[in-house]
Amino acid sequence: MSSFKVVPIPHHIAKAIRAKLVDEQGHRLQATPAGPGAGPCRSCMKKFVPTDRRILFSYSPNAADNPYNEIGPIFIHENECVPYTNFDQFPVEIKIDKQNFPLTLRCYNKDKRMSHAEMVGERVVDDVIQNLFVNKDIEYIHARNAEYGCFIAQIERV
Repeated sequence: MSSFKVVPIPHHIAKAIRAKLVDEQGHRLQATPAGPGAGPCRSCMKKFVPTDRRILFSYSPNAADNPYNEIGPIFIHENECVPYTNFDQFPVEIKIDKQNFPLTLRCYNKDKRMSHAEMVGERVVDDVIQNLFVNKDIEYIHARNAEYGCFIAQIERV
C-alpha cells in the first residue's frame, strides 16, 4: 500500500472545458491534433498518440492567494476519457518514459507555499515521493514536466 495518492485534474474541470471551450481565464479554446509532444492528458494521465485530438488550456492547480498560485498550460483529450483512478501509484506511462516526461516534484506546506523542489532524474518517482513525504511539513506535491514546467498531477499524503 502506498503512502500517497496521485490526483489528476478534477473531472468537472475537464468536462467544463470540453463543453464550453473556454478556460477560467476566458481564453477561447479549440481542439488540435496531438502532433509532436506526448502529453499526458491531465485527466486520464495517458500519453497522447498522433491520432488523438487535444485541448490546450490554462490551469491553476494551487488554489492559493499567494505567488505560488501559478497558471500554466495543460492538455486534455478532446473527447471524454476515463479519469485516472490508480491513485496509489504514479502513472506508469509517465514514469517509464523519462525522455518525454522528465519530472520535477514541487513540495508545498500547509500554507500552500513551496517549501522544496526536487528533480527525479533516473530514480523511481514513487520512491522519491515516499522519501519526500517523510518530511511532515510537506502537505502535498505537484509533479511537473521538468523541461516545460507544466503541471501533471497533484500528489497527496494518505
